Amino acid sequence: MNGNKTELYLIRHGETELNTKGLYCGWTDCGLSDKGIMQAEDLADIFQNISFDAVISSSLARSIITAAIVSRYDPDEIVRDDRLRELNFGAWEGMHHSEISKKYKYAWDSWGSDWKSALPPGGESFFDIYMRVKSSIEDILKEYKGKRVLVVSHLGTMRIIPTILLGLPQEACWFFTAEQGRYSHYEIDDTGYCIIRKINSGR
Repeated sequence: MNGNKTELYLIRHGETELNTKGLYCGWTDCGLSDKGIMQAEDLADIFQNISFDAVISSSLARSIITAAIVSRYDPDEIVRDDRLRELNFGAWEGMHHSEISKKYKYAWDSWGSDWKSALPPGGESFFDIYMRVKSSIEDILKEYKGKRVLVVSHLGTMRIIPTILLGLPQEACWFFTAEQGRYSHYEIDDTGYCIIRKINSGR
């Protein structure tokens, strides 16, 4: 490590079968596709000479499996944090946007025009996921100060985390993405100043 700087390595879970079908799978628990496993194994090769002080994952299976493969940690050694879950899409779970826009037209239109506050029926809003992810990252930075930490989560959370680390407004989340099979590396010093070392990097 470099002084007391905290290093965060951020990874989105590998591909799932629901991803390939374009279906919403926020809190739906599912494993990885064959391609998703290969993506995690490729990252494991990249990280073979990097040791982590802690591995923290969303509590959903697709993230835990990815974290275990990449870090070579036993799944029981991985810290599971419900706050790092994807957005809860409620009644829209397992549905395609083309079906949602017809069956839940009013809620879908509201979600598009008021993306911060509107929520899927039985689900949660962007504000809900933002606040829980913010809480998780703040706790990680306190508890693992000066450590090297792997965080494995989902596209929604991986868009939010950089805005928190860099002190950007919530709207800035749309400037970020997290590709499967790639990783980002952030370095945070004692004052909270954050440097992006790598973003969506692979081989």
